[in-house]
Amino acid sequence: MTSDRKQEIMEVAIQIFSRKGFNGSTMQDIAEGCGMSKATLYQHYKSKDQLLLSIFYMVNDRTYSKLKSVMNQNDISAVENLRLQIELHIRDCLSHRDLAKMLMMEQPNAVSDEILKAAGEVQAKVVEHFGQMFKLVYGPRIEPYAVELVFALLSLLGKYNELMILENVAINVKDLSSYLLNLLSYMAEGLMENGVKPILDEHNYPGFLRLGSSEPEMESIEGLISRMYRNADLLQNSGNAMQDIRDSIQMLDQELQSPSPRRFIVQGMLHNLLGTEEMRELAERLAGLPEMKRYTD
Repeated sequence: MTSDRKQEIMEVAIQIFSRKGFNGSTMQDIAEGCGMSKATLYQHYKSKDQLLLSIFYMVNDRTYSKLKSVMNQNDISAVENLRLQIELHIRDCLSHRDLAKMLMMEQPNAVSDEILKAAGEVQAKVVEHFGQMFKLVYGPRIEPYAVELVFALLSLLGKYNELMILENVAINVKDLSSYLLNLLSYMAEGLMENGVKPILDEHNYPGFLRLGSSEPEMESIEGLISRMYRNADLLQNSGNAMQDIRDSIQMLDQELQSPSPRRFIVQGMLHNLLGTEEMRELAERLAGLPEMKRYTD
């Protein structure tokens, strides 16, 4: 399946999930929306949960990539950099208003344990990212409070996003990002000045922070190749180099899905991806899977 086809299926699923809710939607609905049979859809995604998981990672990968891009800007102050990232986070949530509304309103039993675990892993990545930003802004003294400051930020973001999405409250996003940054600054300065003992430390961090940011769905041939497709969508490269990356992913994907994968094709496409900086880590993880040994030994 090509990256464009995967994108189409996910976009259709977002529309259907948003309109009918996750529980109220069926794979038949999604197949019809894509103009394909349900049997064909099942060749691409084994379940609604797997499809929602792919959507979840796609949306969060894009947001995280944008946050990292802003973080790497060296021509603005750390404080303004953090404000811009808070603004970006809000705007990205609003850009997926329908999907966010569905997730906010869905009953807790609507999603699988795998999706809930994935949400924790994505949150761990965001906590680590904004924790680094707080250290850049406030210095090493903020270290004991960094995680809890991020929790405060995410809680405030969640509540204001609910107001804007569920209640249609009109809020200027730039003003909101500045306001939240001011709130966090008062909190940070007060904590550091008074030496308040933090509630959380490395001994009682929640489980999702201990797990790190690895993605279980990636530790399979299908999962890793899906991530390659997603990463390719995020790359800023263009021209022949970008097309070569996409062609290698697609050819590797098609070959591994064939009844009798040809060893030399798999080896050749892996070699291409291992030689590409943007795909090297995922290609190495793919090559290291036990089921890939027949092609790499």
